[in-house]
Amino acid sequence: MKLKIEGKFCSLKRVSGLTKFFGLMLSKKRNLLFELDNKKIIVHSFFVFYPIKLYFLDEKFNVKEKTVLKPFWFYLPKIRAKYLIEIPV
Repeated sequence: MKLKIEGKFCSLKRVSGLTKFFGLMLSKKRNLLFELDNKKIIVHSFFVFYPIKLYFLDEKFNVKEKTVLKPFWFYLPKIRAKYLIEIPV
């Protein structure tokens, strides 16, 4: 899937199942798209050895919140989101 984020098109891999649980932990750099179903979540970067940009989107893929997460930190978003994008910095 391709999506325009901050004026640039990004290729995203939609994740599900066990991949959704592990995300970028202990993996190479890649752009991931998670479907959250408007749930409140905590995002962590344990065992992710590089900073990542987090984009929280609504059902129309509009960015509602964004941040950069450093390795071995966690983040509690201020909003509920339909989708989460993780992009390595």
